[in-house]
Amino acid sequence: MLSPTLRSLPACPRSFRECGMMLLFALALCGTAVGQQIQVSGTVTSLQGHPLPGVSVRVQGTDIGTSTDAGGRYSLTAPPDGLLLLTGLGYRAVSLSIARRTTLDIALEPAIAVLDAVIITGYTEQRRADITGAVGSVDVPSASRQTTASVLKRLAGRVPGVTVDASGAPGSRSTVRIRGVSSFQNNDPLYIIDGTPVESSDLNFLNLQTMRGSQGAPQFTLDVKMGMSSPVRGYDDFLILDALEYHEILKRSYENAGLPVPQNIYGDPDNPTIPAYIRPNDGIHQTTDTLDRSTYSWPDNPITEGSPGTNWWDAVFSPALVTDADLAVSGGGTDHRYSASFNYLHHEGTGAYNRYQRGSVRINTEFDVGRLTIGENLSASLAQSLGGYQDAVGFVGLVRSMQPVLPVYDVRGNFAANNAAGLGGRRNPLKWQWADKDDAIQETRGFGNVFAGVNITHQLQFMSRLGFNLGRQSWTDWEDGDPESIKGIGFPSHVTEIYLTSQDWTWSNTLTYSHTMGERHNFQVLLGQEASKNRYRGLDAVIRNLVTTAIAARYIQDAIGDPETKRVFSSGSKRALLSYFGKIDYNFADRYHLNFTLRRDGSSAFAKKNRWGMFPAFSVGWRLSQEPFLQNNQFFTNIMLRFGWGLTGNQNIPTGRVVGQFGGSIATSFYDIDGSGDTPVVGYIQTALGNPDLKWEENESMNLGLDLEFLGGAASLVVDVYQRDTDNLLFDPLIPGTAGHAAPPIVNVGQMRNRGIDFSIGYGGTIGAGNWRLTFNGSHYKNEIRRIDGVQDY
Repeated sequence: MLSPTLRSLPACPRSFRECGMMLLFALALCGTAVGQQIQVSGTVTSLQGHPLPGVSVRVQGTDIGTSTDAGGRYSLTAPPDGLLLLTGLGYRAVSLSIARRTTLDIALEPAIAVLDAVIITGYTEQRRADITGAVGSVDVPSASRQTTASVLKRLAGRVPGVTVDASGAPGSRSTVRIRGVSSFQNNDPLYIIDGTPVESSDLNFLNLQTMRGSQGAPQFTLDVKMGMSSPVRGYDDFLILDALEYHEILKRSYENAGLPVPQNIYGDPDNPTIPAYIRPNDGIHQTTDTLDRSTYSWPDNPITEGSPGTNWWDAVFSPALVTDADLAVSGGGTDHRYSASFNYLHHEGTGAYNRYQRGSVRINTEFDVGRLTIGENLSASLAQSLGGYQDAVGFVGLVRSMQPVLPVYDVRGNFAANNAAGLGGRRNPLKWQWADKDDAIQETRGFGNVFAGVNITHQLQFMSRLGFNLGRQSWTDWEDGDPESIKGIGFPSHVTEIYLTSQDWTWSNTLTYSHTMGERHNFQVLLGQEASKNRYRGLDAVIRNLVTTAIAARYIQDAIGDPETKRVFSSGSKRALLSYFGKIDYNFADRYHLNFTLRRDGSSAFAKKNRWGMFPAFSVGWRLSQEPFLQNNQFFTNIMLRFGWGLTGNQNIPTGRVVGQFGGSIATSFYDIDGSGDTPVVGYIQTALGNPDLKWEENESMNLGLDLEFLGGAASLVVDVYQRDTDNLLFDPLIPGTAGHAAPPIVNVGQMRNRGIDFSIGYGGTIGAGNWRLTFNGSHYKNEIRRIDGVQDY
């Protein structure tokens, strides 16, 4: 499951001694545990008696679970006095006490409202109806119908308060904002995928199919989707396509500036005409149709006719095909579950010569060995982006700036030049796309986790999970210098190669205690510890003035370019986090809910004196529909008021900024001491100013919410009003030029406030054995910088 989660971000474990103490303690408890497990089985049906396949059946507070097979049957091992939690799409969730029964047949009531969904919140799972914070959920089957490379794009418009933006280029990263912007640093949310945290905004490696296996014979599914992406409602809505109309705009701009109107392209400003040729051009006179075409020479003397009107948008953009294919198999027995899926995605870009393709495999298994459950969630992917201009905003701006008098091709079929006086000298955008068609970005990703859970008693469970995220990316870029369109002011041909590697790991250990007193008091206590570390390394190389344009020769070698222009750079960073946390949930008669959470995080981004931060949070809920004065109400089936307050921390800044940094190069700090010019002496300059007083950026949030279900559960309304105040903002203000070339220090400064409202309205029903639902959601917020502490005046 993919769920954006807000928390304090990772840092430096002191040693694994602290991490291991909790694990050893839990294992010791495991050895002294008492009690037995029993086999529980049954059939899940609708109220009409139809078997319901795919219903999740889990033991509350543990990782033990399965799903019903095609006949609605399930079977699992559970504590004799445990609690079963059943959830199925389109049906109300049910909590049922086992009470030492070995056979439990259950009929589920239909439910359309979202409040019965089960939400995974960090380290535990809860019914949506029991959550007192602001939580949004997405219907995965509905989202999976979209054919797009990014799972993040499938969230667009589905959750109030969440905005998703992307450039539109296939394989491009998505920008996700939850309730606006609250920091001067990285505002990307933290993602928890199968219990493993991911900080990157690039989730294109992830296949949306994350289903677990269930008891029964192997089930195979093949899902192939095809679609078209079209570049509609772009700059083509207001591009001027008629060359003479465009000239009128140019004429007025010169006249308003008090300058003479150029005549080399359109001739007489008062009687303009489409030129016979725009290239060659002397910059003064309009070129006539008596030009001798035999003098054509590319790229030194191209000849380009004038166009009455070129639609540059249509020349560069066109509808593109998207293909998404999934093959999956799942199954299991009484003590094991398995699932494997294979995905291939091919996404042609709407921009010319642009495409993205990805292959991925995902495997997860679980095995029950007595009280112990072990398993893994593993995925691997290989993705490739070919051609195209990745900065889509800049590229679209280039298309917009092209004058319609310029054709796409010259008289010999080569790309038309754009360096005649008055045309702006910009590159032909289609030529740019064509020249980059062999540029490649390749990414290999390994992601997942292994876990082990122990039911020490039916009330006490221990879970240990080790997650990892391994990535390798390579980028090859070639430029020919574009001599025909910016000759004389351009840049030399060159080859660039970039290699990036990253390794993230996270080890978490949690101990969960659940207890019920009578039928009214329900407690759950969670204690946990987590350590994580990230390593990054990059290598960047370039060589210029190439002697060949052959694809096979595009390497960083002295023989294919100017050795004096060869440059190689490398960089790297490390980051770590150590966290301790606790959580208490209390529920009285499903009427009053209380939640309290406390985290203590230590980050390697700060100096020792400010490394640790304490971050509490609490929330309360009142379900009015359970009060005696509303229990006989036939209109409202659920009314719940919620209030929450919390403090979170942000430490997402470049590593090593608590101290000054030094570096240098031949151009900036190497000195010719003896004057020979042959033996420069290595020197250093300060490249960044440090700040040992840096501390955690703190975000204080308050949320007031209302959940309603009415009309027999067919309709729902969820409203949340919030305020977020961010103090000690991490910020790198501008410094005067007299301070040198060093990057400014990062400081804690000022306060920012976000206020807003999110809402979701839904209504649905059933049609035969199926169901339907219509949902409308919206949000509005206001962002305000309230204080800047005198560091900046804007």
